[in-house]
Amino acid sequence: MVFKCRVSDNWTVEPGIYYLGNKLHPVAVFVPFDDDIGKDIIKHVVDMGVAIAGFCKTANIGLEKAICNILANPNIRFVIVAGNECPGHKSGKAIINLWRYGVNPKTKRILCGPNKPCDDIPTGYIPNLPIEAIERFRRQVTVIDLIIDGKEVTKENVIEFVVKTVHACVQEPWNKQVITIKGITYELYDPGAFDKEPYIIQITKGIEKSYIETLSDTLTVVISQSIADAYRQILPLIKYFGKDVVTHYGKTKELLNVVIHILNPLIDEIPSEYPLANRNYIEKYCKTLVSGGHIEGYEYSYGERLRRKFGDQLTKLIDKLCSDISTRQGIISLWSPFEDLDSNVSPCITHIQVIVRDDKVHLVAFFRSHDFEKAFIHNTFGLRELMLYIVNELNRKGITVKPGTITMYITSCHMYL
Repeated sequence: MVFKCRVSDNWTVEPGIYYLGNKLHPVAVFVPFDDDIGKDIIKHVVDMGVAIAGFCKTANIGLEKAICNILANPNIRFVIVAGNECPGHKSGKAIINLWRYGVNPKTKRILCGPNKPCDDIPTGYIPNLPIEAIERFRRQVTVIDLIIDGKEVTKENVIEFVVKTVHACVQEPWNKQVITIKGITYELYDPGAFDKEPYIIQITKGIEKSYIETLSDTLTVVISQSIADAYRQILPLIKYFGKDVVTHYGKTKELLNVVIHILNPLIDEIPSEYPLANRNYIEKYCKTLVSGGHIEGYEYSYGERLRRKFGDQLTKLIDKLCSDISTRQGIISLWSPFEDLDSNVSPCITHIQVIVRDDKVHLVAFFRSHDFEKAFIHNTFGLRELMLYIVNELNRKGITVKPGTITMYITSCHMYL
């Protein structure tokens, strides 16, 4: 009799598209693509009583959630990856190579060989898990590749392979079965629990966590606790995963379509590594934005466009909120289509929207372009100052509200080389 770890009936720690079976079973099944074959595989293995079976379609946060759930149950010793590969994300290949080769400890990019990054998996990196958790996963389980290759594993025989492999993994040690798949030989039996205690780690839970999700090579979503956290999370992504783009200003590293959601913008830390980390200058910049003043040495300021160039938009916005606190029309424009399409010094922030929900003022800013390394702290502290000004004015007018979140949509999020 092999040792089994005691886990609760609801042992998973991360949400996802999965089904639970026998919590003492040593097998988990990952299906990269939710087509008819994938659904059929899951139906078969759930009927066989595997610990967990589900879809894992993305090569970063989807894989990270799956790893968290596996670590929460030490009885799981095998991960079978079966079905068709997920186009674009290649999450199946990501799982297999993560187990075989690990990640680059600096960038957390999944490797496809010793010190060889998986360049053909555009979203194949694990930013939210510590190296310790990744290595625990690699020690705890054996990953078995049953991805359909059209040669040995085909759409006609993939379920037969899966069923045979699951049966082999539950054998007693003295009755182990030897199976060779895609040139790799596995000695399969149930070795018992990896450890006496579950390894619990979570990367998402409500809105309390910070995490990074790359949905494609042209869309990244980052949820951060603070402005400083966002800076530290995103700058390495630009450095390591940004593409080289030459502009009329010079050569850049660029990420396209970055969404940043800051949960607690009132946390007042300025990162020491920020190149222009002078609090007096940043505070002056923020006050100028709200007052509408001109910044010496610049052809324009956001404040001028906010309060002068197109009229006093800030006052009109506050009046709009006073007359209709639930309005979806609280938008400020900093972009002039009649001038800026012909200009080389057009504003990076094009629009700002303010929306009040649950008595909180939330601010959303749209950037056509952003020098993230040298301007993010200035601009985000400025947006925070704008949000606080609106909160104070509404409170002064008898409407009780509090500061909410800041969200930024950045088309070209870059740093200059």
